[in-house]
Amino acid sequence: MFLLLPIIVALAADPTPAASSASRPTPLTEIGRVRALPACVPIVAHANGAITEALENDRTFSVITTNLRGTNFDNLNPIQRRNALERMLRQAEAIAKAAKAGDAEIKRLREYAVNAPDPKRKEELKTFADALGAAIYRQQKAAVEIQRDVLIMRSRDDAQEMKEKLHDDDINTSMTQRMGLTTPRPLRPTPSPDPEYDRHYKYLADKLDVLNEGILRDEGIAADHSIAATSGC
Repeated sequence: MFLLLPIIVALAADPTPAASSASRPTPLTEIGRVRALPACVPIVAHANGAITEALENDRTFSVITTNLRGTNFDNLNPIQRRNALERMLRQAEAIAKAAKAGDAEIKRLREYAVNAPDPKRKEELKTFADALGAAIYRQQKAAVEIQRDVLIMRSRDDAQEMKEKLHDDDINTSMTQRMGLTTPRPLRPTPSPDPEYDRHYKYLADKLDVLNEGILRDEGIAADHSIAATSGC
């Protein structure tokens, strides 16, 4: 019976990088509906729709990077490793889907910005929408990066399985040859497994961390302008 894959299913607490000499971005949060003026309610609704999708993607990225670093891929058997890759692909697809929904909300916010009569609030709303839109675009790019890397490694797994199958076929043929039923032919060398899964996925986790820094910066700019962008309609 196969061992259960040690995938962390609980969402990580805070995806924000560790403190550095630079100031940390303002955390992105939903805008309070209770304080919104009636004319601002549609804007707040679309803003919160985009914020919700962005934050959900942040949580999914946190789970993915935690699993990339916490799973010993080199010690997994092919079935366990394939299951892990399929799970990661589904998570990346969920990120892409949420990013698409968030981008639709951003487009509505930009329409409101174009039609805003007050120049100051027009500028605030555009800055908010552009920053949050940039964060969501970065999330979409990161999802593509995950999908690309996972598909590359899955192709390597498939190639390894094919080598092992051909080697097994050679062994069966050799046994038949020894029985004098066929003409002897040289055996292929025993295929060696790829021991670099862990190294590859730790590198992917590092790339996602770099992408996440840009996402958090953009979300911080959006957070700084969120109240001014959605009030005083």
